Amino acid sequence: MAKKITVEKVENTSLWDSFVSSSPQGTVFSTSRWLNAASKAQGGEPCIMGVWENKKLVAGVSFIHIARGPFKKATSPVLTPYGGFIYCPDPGKRASEAEGVNITYAEYLTDYLRTHYNNVFLVHSPGLHDIRPFTWAGWTDNVRYTYIVDITDTEKIWDMLERRVRTVIRNAESSLEISGPVDTEHFTGLYEQIYHNRGLPLPVGSKVFKAMVDNILRTDIAEMQTVRDGRGNVISSMITVSDSSCVYAWVSGSIPEKNASGAFSLLFWDAVKRHSSVHKRLDMVGANIRPIAFFKKGFGGILTPYYVTEHYSSQISRTAMKAFSWIRRFKR
Repeated sequence: MAKKITVEKVENTSLWDSFVSSSPQGTVFSTSRWLNAASKAQGGEPCIMGVWENKKLVAGVSFIHIARGPFKKATSPVLTPYGGFIYCPDPGKRASEAEGVNITYAEYLTDYLRTHYNNVFLVHSPGLHDIRPFTWAGWTDNVRYTYIVDITDTEKIWDMLERRVRTVIRNAESSLEISGPVDTEHFTGLYEQIYHNRGLPLPVGSKVFKAMVDNILRTDIAEMQTVRDGRGNVISSMITVSDSSCVYAWVSGSIPEKNASGAFSLLFWDAVKRHSSVHKRLDMVGANIRPIAFFKKGFGGILTPYYVTEHYSSQISRTAMKAFSWIRRFKR
């Protein structure tokens, strides 16, 4: 039977979510639940496009569809560490065969996206190792990094921590207390303080951030933990989200003047201990800013690359979409 390959919208979200959970590139951030929560916060329409081979879903991508006048953008949502292309698992296939098949699927998807959108911006998961279909098609690419920690054995992890981190955690355990969540207004304020202290602009506006946090905390995939000092004041907080095998240190906030207390290190160590019996890995979500990378390196994780790919249909589209983005940011 000749193969018939098409690119069509995935309407069955249960089918898509099952596909995500089985894919080597799939994470919680590609699920319909996450996409819907993000689109409500960011604006735009959630969209899932699939590659179908003889009516079987074999690859796909989830993104937000945004219209700016006559221009259309397909983008990984804000505050979403990963997404991008995902493929069906390939048990039993030779490596060369699996590589060739996935390249074919990627070519169908990249061709569809570049012909239907003026701008496509995708952040792929660490599970996607081959971005040649993008570069071959003239897309730009960029590499980012995260640290991923194997948390199946807490005693082994403790030994792998750098000495400076173990010392900080011991001191923090003696003077600080792990506590439950605060309201999202409070959490947003802690999040903003991290960027203000470094003189950096916020990645997204406060309203969008708070809406996203509200939406994600209403699900059963997220939880917030805080650290309080001896007076009961919250000085640091982190939200983790999880899928079947991995827990992700999604977003966090803290009072910069209290960084020396070790509160943030204590939050990470608490996440390791709480999730080690359920999940295999802790993804520290990002190691691209030098001070943050230095901090996360101390937890003994594996430095892991992931990729960002982008395409503009023309120079006019590039100029227009960047102008729209600047105006939107200015209005926040």
